[in-house]
Amino acid sequence: MKVIKNILFMLLAVGMFGSCIKEDMDDCPKYGVNTLSLSYKGDGTTEIFNDKIEKVVLYVFDHNEQLVTTKELTSEEVKQRNTTLPELELGSYRVVCFGNMEKCQVNDLTCGDCDKMYCAAPEYFKGETISGNDPLYYASLQLMVTEEDQHQVANFESSHYNVAVEVVNLHMEGGVHPTIEMCGVSPYTTFENVAGGEPVDYVLGCEKNGGQFDALCNIMRHTNHEGVNLCVKDNEGNELVKVSLVEFLTAHPEIDCSKNEVTIAIRIEFKSVGVEVSVLDWAIEDIKPEY
Repeated sequence: MKVIKNILFMLLAVGMFGSCIKEDMDDCPKYGVNTLSLSYKGDGTTEIFNDKIEKVVLYVFDHNEQLVTTKELTSEEVKQRNTTLPELELGSYRVVCFGNMEKCQVNDLTCGDCDKMYCAAPEYFKGETISGNDPLYYASLQLMVTEEDQHQVANFESSHYNVAVEVVNLHMEGGVHPTIEMCGVSPYTTFENVAGGEPVDYVLGCEKNGGQFDALCNIMRHTNHEGVNLCVKDNEGNELVKVSLVEFLTAHPEIDCSKNEVTIAIRIEFKSVGVEVSVLDWAIEDIKPEY
């Protein structure tokens, strides 16, 4: 009886795994499993991924930069900073990841050129006024799929600047708010993590806070600050003050735009004679408000 039981068990095992024993291997993993760890250390050596990034979407391209598949990571994968890539055929691939892409949209993913693929605010595609972008982060890596299991690390970097503006002692009649604009900024970031596009003007959301007006937004991480200006206008569109970004950054080297975590923090104070432009106090003290 014991011998019969052993034979039955062996037959059952063959039935369960028969699809992996027979010539038809469709139900078996074809190649190695490829896993990915997610890392972001900003400008230091400490892991701060979960402090900065809440959502990750990854795109897999073949060696011709043709889109193969996409995957939005689950909240648990983001929390654990680990994911398994979709099953891929043997070959060479490129994996591109964007972090915090909540509102931003992508253009033609099938064009076969990561220089021409980009993400931008939805208003950009509609030709509408943009108030800001997502606080984007980016990672890219090469992957060679083999028959062996592999594990790689996706090292993220920043794709955005934080912008904080404080306008003080500006008296607006009728309780209206001024218009605060970032003019001449790049509207999108490519899948090579390069800001681009014809410069556009962002109209920032503005809130009254006691005796001042505050505005916060994110802009794409352009490298050429020439032609970028911060403008404050009254309710009739008249320009009250214009701040050249390149001149402001030159005057305030403490704002280092080469770093990953950068806040361009501008304080504009209207005085009895003229206007004073400076860096916000909390930026000097390296205190960052909640966004």
